[in-house]
Amino acid sequence: SSDLAAMAQEIAPTARIVNPIDERQLVTLKGTVHPLANARNDRGAVPADMKLDRLHLVLKRSDSQESALRQLIGDMHAPGTASYHKWLTPDQFGKQFGPSDQDVAAVSTWLAGHGFSVTKVNPGKQTIEFSGNAGQLAAAFHTQIHKYEVNGETHFANAIDPQIPAAIAPVVGGFVSLNNFRLKSYSHYLGSAQYSPKTDTATPDWTVGSSTTGYNFVLAPADFAVQYDLNPLYAAGVNGNQQTIAIINEANINVGLVNQFRSLFGLPVNPPQVIIDGNDPGINGINNPDGPNYATSEAYIDVEWSGAVAPNATIELVIGGDTALGNGLSFAAERAIYGNLAPVISLSFGECEAFLGSGGNGFFSNLWEQAAAQGITVMVSSGDAGAAACDNDNTQFYAINGQNVNGLASTPFDVAVGGTDFFYSQYNGTSKALNAQLATYWSFTPSNSTPAVSILGVIPEQPWNDSQYGLNLFLANPSNIVGGGGGASAVYSPKPAWQSGTGVPADSARDLPDVSLFAANGWNASYYPVCANDGDCQPVSSTGTVQISGYGGTSVSAPAFAGIMALVNQQYGPQGQADFVLYPLATQFPAAFHDVTVGTNSEPCDFSDGTPDCIAVKNPEVNNGVTEGQIGKGTTPLYNAGVGYDLASGLGTVDANLLVTDWGKVKFASTTTTLTPSSTTFAHGTAITVSGTRSE
Repeated sequence: SSDLAAMAQEIAPTARIVNPIDERQLVTLKGTVHPLANARNDRGAVPADMKLDRLHLVLKRSDSQESALRQLIGDMHAPGTASYHKWLTPDQFGKQFGPSDQDVAAVSTWLAGHGFSVTKVNPGKQTIEFSGNAGQLAAAFHTQIHKYEVNGETHFANAIDPQIPAAIAPVVGGFVSLNNFRLKSYSHYLGSAQYSPKTDTATPDWTVGSSTTGYNFVLAPADFAVQYDLNPLYAAGVNGNQQTIAIINEANINVGLVNQFRSLFGLPVNPPQVIIDGNDPGINGINNPDGPNYATSEAYIDVEWSGAVAPNATIELVIGGDTALGNGLSFAAERAIYGNLAPVISLSFGECEAFLGSGGNGFFSNLWEQAAAQGITVMVSSGDAGAAACDNDNTQFYAINGQNVNGLASTPFDVAVGGTDFFYSQYNGTSKALNAQLATYWSFTPSNSTPAVSILGVIPEQPWNDSQYGLNLFLANPSNIVGGGGGASAVYSPKPAWQSGTGVPADSARDLPDVSLFAANGWNASYYPVCANDGDCQPVSSTGTVQISGYGGTSVSAPAFAGIMALVNQQYGPQGQADFVLYPLATQFPAAFHDVTVGTNSEPCDFSDGTPDCIAVKNPEVNNGVTEGQIGKGTTPLYNAGVGYDLASGLGTVDANLLVTDWGKVKFASTTTTLTPSSTTFAHGTAITVSGTRSE
């Protein structure tokens, strides 16, 4: 049956554009208008001669191709099958699962006929890149590009859904993007702090959260190695050697600052590489059409912390500049996968499924699916707004858009990485109680090691959720809706076959996160040290302290887990969609995970405003006329941690040593696949239908 499947896949794809292209017979590409491209923000149509560079038209697979691809990916991840770990190259992927050359030529000719300059068909044959102007776009796709003002920034976006000739609809799926609204970075900056390399403690320059206790313990790389049991791996030479991690971003960095981070924390000399797709966006994305995007700090976080966990791995920062209607992150992600740059990829940005729309959700699902077929493991941050991914965790005290998840992380083909905080069981909101707990897990005396280590052992964890503190003793106002993202997808159903085990909801949906790591931003006295700003990694005075920046967010947990995956790859080779192993590993070797059983990532919501999924709570707080509720369904808040899998922390955090050690011991249910062709004799290039059943 495997030979038959391989034979079927090698057949050249059938042409699906079979009718003449009639510009009067149109179909609408629905779900492409961004919610912020609304009448309130509209400032009118752009000039017809406005230049539009690097437009990407998405080419879709046929149903039979998609079915064959799903089966092949399943076989690639199932030991004992003929396809196990036989990953495709981008060109092989395009030949088997892209449109026919005839169809690609037909679409390209149609674009050229409307005056567009067709630049290339990307490897994998998933997208066609072309350029033109707003007038040509309006004439060909029957849509208008308008200018929008949002929070003082100028953006460009389509005002109505585009239309295409019905004849090309079997092949054309839409656009990667028709706007330059930015995807959100999932990092939370606290400020600068004065770090002592000798004691592994820091004196922060901020005054929020538990910094008022007088103690701050940064989770430095050596501390992280204790918390997640990395040191036995390092001692055995499992350190990322000969592995590569690609970091997706939209801004450049000063490599020297990364080198200083590595020196400060005793990491080997191993400078990152920078790969630029298209125009160099510059430091903080200064070349963006709607102004700087300030994404460089995110790049430093991801490069430094993936390299801190896998110190000998090659770290590639893959970046792209925005265009008038394109996002540099999308260009960078395409470059990493279409170029097959690395078997591990990390992305710390996102947007809720509802705001991505059908085009964005479809594009990233298809892109991560190609990655899985090429043996690439894609890590994506689950988000920083708890169960409310469509709300702004940087500005809002209360959620107003109901339960949502990050659409870049909710596909069946990536590993969604959530966030935790340390859990101090006796902490009752006072400095004295917190300090007593800190003394249980952290050393208050200088360390004799180099670099310094102040963590005493594994600290219990809870879902990261700043909003749980509410009106606390440290602030006069509630926290923003800040916490590790999680919940059920509203786009991807049924649930992936690999997502099973204790605690997994019977909700017929892709749930996230899959795993979590520490992501907190200082409320419990700990956060990640990063060298990302002017003065960082530089001695402050004769006291021997060094300035660092404090950060939290699933922005850090995702690249940190990418580092752990590089260690897995060093032992076992590329893994593709690692969830195929992570879930049975949690069932068969539960000690490889730190189960998170207390806490929640549910967020407060505006109960007085008819907010979706907002339920009443006991003793609600009222602030500025807002009556606080809790995000939930019916009468149940979303989502509580519990035994096994949960929608706040996924499978929990990990014991990296046991995770890597036990990875190759996982046993899979035997599968039998029966394929039935519609014909047993066929000429090369002739389409056949292959139906099948799989039993376990």
